[in-house]
Amino acid sequence: MTSVTADHLKPLRDAQDPAAHGAFVPLLILFVMSLGLILTWARILAVWQTGSIHDPDDALRLEQVRALLAGQNWFDMTVYRLDPPGGVFMHWSRVVDIPLAILIKAFGLVLPVEEAERLTRIVFPLLLQVALYAAIARLAKSLLGRAAIMPAVFMVLLSGIVFGQFQPGRIDHHAPQIVLLAFMLGGLVEAVKALRLLPAAISGGLAALSLAISLENMPFIFTLWGLVGGLWLWQGRAMRNPMAGFALGLLVALPLCFLATVGPARWFLSVPDAFSFGQLIAGMAGAVLCLGLAFLPGRFDRLAIRLMFALAGAAATLCLVALIGAGALREPFAGLDPLVRDVWLSNVHEAWSFLRLSRQEPEGAAIFMLPLVLGFVASIAAACVEKGALRLQWLLVSATVLAGVLMSLWLVRVLSSVGPIAPLGGVWAVMRLNTWLMRAGRRKATLWSFGLLLPFASIPWALAIGGQGANAKKTSENCLETAAFGPFATLPPGLILAPIDSGSHLLAFTSHSVLAAPYHRNNHGNVVALKAFLAPPDVSRAIVMASGANYVAVCASLEETSVVGQRGPHNLASALVEGDVPDWLTPVSAANTPYKIFTVHR
Repeated sequence: MTSVTADHLKPLRDAQDPAAHGAFVPLLILFVMSLGLILTWARILAVWQTGSIHDPDDALRLEQVRALLAGQNWFDMTVYRLDPPGGVFMHWSRVVDIPLAILIKAFGLVLPVEEAERLTRIVFPLLLQVALYAAIARLAKSLLGRAAIMPAVFMVLLSGIVFGQFQPGRIDHHAPQIVLLAFMLGGLVEAVKALRLLPAAISGGLAALSLAISLENMPFIFTLWGLVGGLWLWQGRAMRNPMAGFALGLLVALPLCFLATVGPARWFLSVPDAFSFGQLIAGMAGAVLCLGLAFLPGRFDRLAIRLMFALAGAAATLCLVALIGAGALREPFAGLDPLVRDVWLSNVHEAWSFLRLSRQEPEGAAIFMLPLVLGFVASIAAACVEKGALRLQWLLVSATVLAGVLMSLWLVRVLSSVGPIAPLGGVWAVMRLNTWLMRAGRRKATLWSFGLLLPFASIPWALAIGGQGANAKKTSENCLETAAFGPFATLPPGLILAPIDSGSHLLAFTSHSVLAAPYHRNNHGNVVALKAFLAPPDVSRAIVMASGANYVAVCASLEETSVVGQRGPHNLASALVEGDVPDWLTPVSAANTPYKIFTVHR
């Protein structure tokens, strides 16, 4: 059976494919990047001219980098202006802070600090885009040959990355995690293709780095690791190197990443929402198990024996983690106050399940999911049609996309992680069609056939389906624009009781402290803020006074304000929006802002 990389296509590729030239891939990436810049030019101008911050996570990441540059301890992830005086110890790490701090310092040599920060927030996601395009080009070449690089790279652009996690201004850890996932998958695809240890070991090291940043790639790491282990179970010693390499990379990199990102005071704490002792023990025990299994003596190289050893080792690893790192096995939001979960978390769109998204925003659900389902079906078809190592490579791709689709049933944000990877299945399908067309002598039809790739990307679906809710989202963003926080700068520094969703922006744009911000670890401050806004004004007074707040602020067009207002027509949030100000608050005269700001009488 021939494949799309069969020998009969080699002369055609060598003669016609410009990818045969070494400069082609960089030039292709540069061209696609230029298209992305054109599409996002308005966002670039907004970041550069006004310092616009699109997402609360970007605002808090900027505040975290500022604290590091100001001398805060490397291992101290406390945001001290959030729910002071103790602050909130975040579940993030310094890994992403490093390149941001370097860029700010470098640009700061020739620019004022504020402009250096803005330029960093433009350049950083662009650098990550280059890395993602390179990772997908590598994957496409491994799976389909050089001829697939161009369509695969264009499909990354059409997947909508420039409007999502990689858009100008985004400096949070989601984009780096997507890049790491693409390179992890690429390394394992190469390891399975050539049965080499080194590419798999590099993938294992990248997996450890990913865990040190955050745990959002953990389902994909488990999927890839489990599939490599499954290939070893199936084929025995022939698949020893990929499994042993991945395990070796983890075994070396996990303790290094742990020591580099976790302070000594927290070495033996196990938590479910960040890289901690429990995840370290699980990863290293699993890596030792896989290395041991990979080098079993030849007399044990039988499927039944391999399966018995693997099950016994997995059970032992799980028991070990349960005994000394049980905290890592809990649900990440287990400690979240029910009030915060009900009022705030349940209304965070990226924390929705796909089923909820499909009920409330069916157009958006279709735009996100349809390309992934089509890509998964095509990649499964590739795994069924191709033979030998190529079949196993496509199984890795299919499993990665499937893990993203299944995880989205719990957390829709996961869909963005596999958005650039899923179209590879479509590229395979079109190239198979092109092979048939070339054999049939229909060379001109091959050019038109690339139009069949469009359903495998999100942007064409967005143009075809459209969507609702954009105006409501824009209205909410008015409360998070840079200019909206200008009047706060005229007030003496103090503690602000404001909606949860505005907390990160207040930290980034002002010198004030805040009680609430959109993070599950800020349980206490968020509970206080919600109770204050949900209570009638006469009851709320005692809550506000006890909190130590100097100011109260509300923004009527913020979605959170509407949610709180719907829970009681006579609560403090509703009263302030309607202009019914209690006598223990004094309005602050503030122009050019959607916020209503009040000082607290003590």
